[in-house]
Amino acid sequence: MTASTLVFVGGLNQAVPHFAAANGKGISVFEFDETTGKLNWRSDATDVPNPTYLAVVPQRGMLYATSEMFIRPEGWISAFRVDPASGSLVAVGSRQSTRGSLSAHCNTDRQGKCVLVANYSHETPGEMPGRHVVSFSVTPEGGLTRAVSECVHTETGRRADRQGVPHPHCVMPSPDDRFVIVPDLGGDQLVTYRLDAASGRIERTEGEALKLSPGSGPRHIAFHPDGTKAYVINELSNTVCRLSYDADTGTLQLLQTFEGLLPDAAPSYGAGVLVSHDGRFLYATYRGDDSVITYALDERDGTILRATRRDSGGKTPRSFALAPSGKFMLVANQDSDRVVVLRLDPESGEPTEQVDAVAVGTPMCVQAVRFG
Repeated sequence: MTASTLVFVGGLNQAVPHFAAANGKGISVFEFDETTGKLNWRSDATDVPNPTYLAVVPQRGMLYATSEMFIRPEGWISAFRVDPASGSLVAVGSRQSTRGSLSAHCNTDRQGKCVLVANYSHETPGEMPGRHVVSFSVTPEGGLTRAVSECVHTETGRRADRQGVPHPHCVMPSPDDRFVIVPDLGGDQLVTYRLDAASGRIERTEGEALKLSPGSGPRHIAFHPDGTKAYVINELSNTVCRLSYDADTGTLQLLQTFEGLLPDAAPSYGAGVLVSHDGRFLYATYRGDDSVITYALDERDGTILRATRRDSGGKTPRSFALAPSGKFMLVANQDSDRVVVLRLDPESGEPTEQVDAVAVGTPMCVQAVRFG
């Protein structure tokens, strides 16, 4: 099979009170030209409700999507077979309940043997079934079993309006697939789970969770390519943190907290965080300031050195992705109904010219993946 890069965009297609609009179709698929940065539409999957996060496993030809449903006490997770040639998606098996509300993030282990989900949950104490982190085993066909692990967080934070209950917002497997790190916005903590990818089961480790500054609101985490450190973006404080990572125990340690925004930034909420493929740069998006920030990293220890700003090319950059080639960045501007492609400068790492933009209704998540 000839190698190709596909871009998958999840668009909100059913109204949710905490989002401004729901103009999406579902999951839109584009072919991506790694030379020019141009996007060409291939297909739409319209039968999946509110696919607010996507996880793609190219070696197995599978895509998994969470459905963030406001009116239900439980979200859904769905499995799709990807046709790399046409970009079409075909449902595999039955969609499964996520056992908690406002399913905000999904991921897989590195081989696609199991699927992990973080349920953000309503700001409602005692909500049922109230599971916060859930895992599923993957069938030989790529479909999903019912949940095989269901975990509950109890810690809360100081902000009554945003941290009255736990709010897991991301599930990130470690580079060696032995652990899963879960940033919990409601509890100002990063929780480590032990992962058995073969069975799909997770279990909270005996060690204490890493507590961050009260009111920080950790949202997403990204590992450095060397596997010894990670970075987290804090939604409420708009800071980014550098962490050390112990691969033997799954333990994290806070090394640095860096002001994420420039001094003249508009009031904002941190969104996504990624590390460049070569490990030289850290990127983050901010809703409100509507910006992409590039942080230069010290090549010896990953210390965050300085920040530069670029407009995101729209309003409310909730999600972004790096092209597999490392030459482009794709930004999903939620409240502008558009995904933009920005060229990355190979020396500074900064996003520069906009080389393309496509209309996608209320884009919530964007993933760029190479097949073949």
